[in-house]
Amino acid sequence: MKTVKRYHPGLVTLHWLIALLIFAVAFLGIYLDDFASTAQKPGLLAIHMAVGLLTLVLMVVRIFVRANTPKPAPVTAGNAVFDLIGKATHLGLYVFVILTTGTGMLTSMQANLFPVVYGGIGVLPADFFTITAFIGHVISLPVLILTIFLHIGAALYHQFLLKDNLIARMGYGSQK
Repeated sequence: MKTVKRYHPGLVTLHWLIALLIFAVAFLGIYLDDFASTAQKPGLLAIHMAVGLLTLVLMVVRIFVRANTPKPAPVTAGNAVFDLIGKATHLGLYVFVILTTGTGMLTSMQANLFPVVYGGIGVLPADFFTITAFIGHVISLPVLILTIFLHIGAALYHQFLLKDNLIARMGYGSQK
């Protein structure tokens, strides 16, 4: 596959859309857990679940698009340890998005949430921490958020300290 200057526009769109969805669904989940009233929870949980599922589907599409489109040449931070951290961070982003959304889906299955939030049949669990998959969901989210902040920090490091214009690779424009 040929090397290009920028990522494919479809991959760029998926990157930024997934980033937006992750922050939206994380905020909604935290709001649900800490601030939502009992009456608000089923409706907000329905949105949280739908956006989480959409995030998972788009991440799978992103993996497919990334594997099947030309990519820019790998970059270096000028330090072997930083380069290794960069590779691990990118892998971690995929792993923790899939893990967080997957444990969310398992939580909804274990708690039988679909009939409650989409059909109004039944009640929400009094304590989600009694649901095994929810523990994984709660643990994986902060790790995902930390991985995202590491990714953002590295992009800013490249852009402003190394001045290698790395961020342009994940923008729109000519790929040549």
